Amino acid sequence: MTAGAVYPELWQIPGSETAPLAKAWTGRLFRVGLWLIGALAVQRWLCAMVLDGIAARATGKPIPKIFKDILAVVFLLAAGAGILVTVFGQSMAGFWTASGVLGIVLGIALRPIILDFFSGLGANLERAYHIGDWIAVPSANGDAIRGWIEEINWRTLRIRTRDGFVVLVPNSRLATSAVINHSLPQPESRFQIRVRLDTEVPPERALRILTAAVNAATALQDGPRRQPAPDVLIADASGEGVEYQVRFWLDPSRISPDTVIHVVWACVIEQLYKAGLTLAHPKENVFIGRLPRIARGFNEVEDRLAFLRKVDLFQSFPEASLRILAAEIRVRAVRPAHVLVRAGDQGDSMFLLAEGALRVVGAAAPGHPPVELATLQPGQVFGERCLLTGEPRSASVSAVTDCIVLEITREALQHLLAREPALLSQLEVTIAERERANQMQTDAARLGSRDNGPVSRTQAFITRMRQILTGTER
Repeated sequence: MTAGAVYPELWQIPGSETAPLAKAWTGRLFRVGLWLIGALAVQRWLCAMVLDGIAARATGKPIPKIFKDILAVVFLLAAGAGILVTVFGQSMAGFWTASGVLGIVLGIALRPIILDFFSGLGANLERAYHIGDWIAVPSANGDAIRGWIEEINWRTLRIRTRDGFVVLVPNSRLATSAVINHSLPQPESRFQIRVRLDTEVPPERALRILTAAVNAATALQDGPRRQPAPDVLIADASGEGVEYQVRFWLDPSRISPDTVIHVVWACVIEQLYKAGLTLAHPKENVFIGRLPRIARGFNEVEDRLAFLRKVDLFQSFPEASLRILAAEIRVRAVRPAHVLVRAGDQGDSMFLLAEGALRVVGAAAPGHPPVELATLQPGQVFGERCLLTGEPRSASVSAVTDCIVLEITREALQHLLAREPALLSQLEVTIAERERANQMQTDAARLGSRDNGPVSRTQAFITRMRQILTGTER
């Protein structure tokens, strides 16, 4: 069937007996151009004002390109029908007949493309994903393609991975695969790491250490989110050890999960090291004689002694002095939200955080809420200024998780220094370095500060400390 057979009038030029052929077709081409330009202009206006304007603001997401392409096709088809009726004076019946025949032929030839088109259209109508979402699509080799959606067009989904690659996934494949959208129903998704410890480690202690580690990671720049709160569960237990599931939340569209997992693992390894623990690993030990003792807490002097060796404040102390001090230490178990010290209170004790996480909150100024200063980690010391100088507590310290805190009283420290006076000089050097560094950091934060007094203030602090510990205060 030829075009001349369907529309015989098209090939007859009205007035051809009196008008040149070029003049007759020039008018028709001009009107055809007006129809096409008008259709494209209206389509562009609707895309700019309605889709990219009103619709994008209402949904808060960019409108996929597939809807703009559909709108262009609709307007071009309408323009084509208008051209046949108004320019060539033809009936729509012949147009639909020719379109039906052409549609069948194209449908058979372009079946994969049509499947991609309708699969993409269905996914967009269901609002399964949007531009900017972080998704995971199964690949042929079993791995998942993870990345941001950059574009949704009529045939493919354009995904940009964190490695900088662009992956084009056919819409028909998305329709038959389980696509994971990490950005719905909320931007945050939960991730996890699995930590295996020896069965000799009590579960209560392991949960306390791991919970403190993941909470400490939330305070770091590239760490997980503080809310929703992270948690730790026992996932598995076998002869190789107990496997703990450390779960935390993050927005994968804003920060790489690999980066956050690195930060969490670093905090876990650090806190396990400070607690004297290591990850479980397959092993077969043969012992002749007495089995080695496994640290189960801080109730034994040996466990407290091993912890004191890792504290910067006491690293200059000889072994015998540390053992005497370890025997005098009080072990305190603290529940979450319990306040150990309050700003403004008097005290005669200093504390070492052995396990868990503590939050330091500064005294509130009149009319202002309290300010969180820091999150303490195992091995850190607090309360030493109050013990050494008799000054009131400068901040409040409360437990974030279950904690084990070692308390050193002024009386215990005085007894040790009375027996070994040489330790006082070593302690003064360490305290002076800590005080000078803290004071210089504080002075540097003041704009235009020309205060040259850190050394004098540190010397005053040391003098007051010597008076308190030697009992010579006036």
